[in-house]
Amino acid sequence: MREFLFRLGVLSFFIPQLSSCGYHVLQHEHLSPLGQALFTEGVCVDPVSKDCRGLLTSALIRELSTRSIPLSNGTAGYRLHVKLINAVDENIGFTYAPGKLGDTPPKHFIVSNEGRISISAHVQLIHCCTGQIVIDRCISRESVSFDFQPDLGTEDFQQLSLGQYEMHSEAIKSAQRTLYTHLAEAIVQQVYYDLF
Repeated sequence: MREFLFRLGVLSFFIPQLSSCGYHVLQHEHLSPLGQALFTEGVCVDPVSKDCRGLLTSALIRELSTRSIPLSNGTAGYRLHVKLINAVDENIGFTYAPGKLGDTPPKHFIVSNEGRISISAHVQLIHCCTGQIVIDRCISRESVSFDFQPDLGTEDFQQLSLGQYEMHSEAIKSAQRTLYTHLAEAIVQQVYYDLF
């Protein structure tokens, strides 16, 4: 019993100290009326069209939950609607393809080995009952660069360096996961700041 009281005393001393380290419980009186309504009624995330394998939708849900914004499936008071715009997949890095042994004169081909994908998003927070759009923003462009192994059509040649272990189709999947995570962070951060 004595040890229990000691631990309780230590906890009661250290819990208030956490606020000095930046940890705190979000208090609703610091929120705008929109923020108070959102935390009371909850939000649901609409499925995002052109969302590759649901990566952006799951990243949005993860980011909203880390900010302690209550999520709901069908009974939420607000809907977060995201539309992806201006998706670009471009080649930004090039290298010479290796020549075949015995080629005279040697042939030089330039092949791509680095890409960049970028995207923007149009974000709306919609009140479910009235249909009123309370937040309507365009989120700035996010981009991710990635390396990949060029498809040279030769099985015996592999010029592997760090990050170039995958062909373009597989490397872009990994890059999309990172891109959608960054985009979800930017979207939720902007929506979160509008609540104060």
